[in-house]
Amino acid sequence: MRLTSRRIPVVVLVAALGSSAAVGQTPAVKVLGTGSFTEFVENMDRSLAFFHDAFGMEVPALPASGEREYNRPNPQLFTWFDIAGAKERHQSARVTGTRVTVELMEIQNVPHQTINLRIQDPGNATLVLMVRDIDAALARATQARATVETPGGKPVNFADGTRAILIRDIDRRFIELRQPPSVPVTGTAPVGDIFDMGLLITVNDMDETKRVYRDVLGFTVEDNTVSNMMGTLTGIQASSIRQSRVQAPGSMLWIELVEFKGVDRTPLHLRIQDRGAARLQLRVQDVDAVVTAVKAAGLKVATESGVAVPVPPNLKGAVVVDPNNFFLTAYAQCDGCAPAILPAVPAR
Repeated sequence: MRLTSRRIPVVVLVAALGSSAAVGQTPAVKVLGTGSFTEFVENMDRSLAFFHDAFGMEVPALPASGEREYNRPNPQLFTWFDIAGAKERHQSARVTGTRVTVELMEIQNVPHQTINLRIQDPGNATLVLMVRDIDAALARATQARATVETPGGKPVNFADGTRAILIRDIDRRFIELRQPPSVPVTGTAPVGDIFDMGLLITVNDMDETKRVYRDVLGFTVEDNTVSNMMGTLTGIQASSIRQSRVQAPGSMLWIELVEFKGVDRTPLHLRIQDRGAARLQLRVQDVDAVVTAVKAAGLKVATESGVAVPVPPNLKGAVVVDPNNFFLTAYAQCDGCAPAILPAVPAR
């Protein structure tokens, strides 16, 4: 997504880049695009209801039992996420006719923690929803029990015509509502208020983060900007706020980066099952090459045993963790490499 506003709120992916990745070199991996953005939550049903009520997103219908079922255990998926013995369920909230999709995933029966997220802490991921009418969107969200974080409780007006406000959802995660200076023309067809999305990630070190995305993963990287706009939106009085953004090959999604300096901040240390964790799917040509490259760059691979694993029906994947614990689940097609999960044999 090419965001209209030049103000760039938050997305985190920092790394201590190893000597194997020289500045400006051609990455050894080929990224093909991005997939779903996933938030890991305590109760999937509750979170889906919030996105439906607050933003009018379509969600899967509740069954007669009043609770959506957990998925059948998938040992290969559990190896991929390093959550052996878990039970899990995941569904998505969507805006029809757009690429706006938020996957909510709930993982139970394994140790986890609930993180008190702060916008300035490296590793925090903020969903950005692009809206046509921010006042209407805010009214609906607060009626669905969203809370406002922006000082004054009202949208902030920026010099380029952008209006924005920071809120928290039912899980206390940050969402920015952003109304750009101009919005897409819709003609006479009925449309919802949300028309696009982005991500903001808080980073520990802007230069190292951009170097990893550029030199290891081959993302397009934009230069830094220095602005007090994030300070106005968040109310954080930092000595320095640097902003930039990156984009994966083959993707329209711009990932916005923000670095706060001169303010209390604590890098997040998450497992993927922790409430407050988030991930972005990354489609790649060769996931083994990704694992090799990120390890050489000093990054962690969170998949069990630190290697890519086959996942039925035809994927091979690994969870890559940047130094601020934003998760990238890299995956590639692998015809014939992933054995099918056979149904259980009934007892006789």
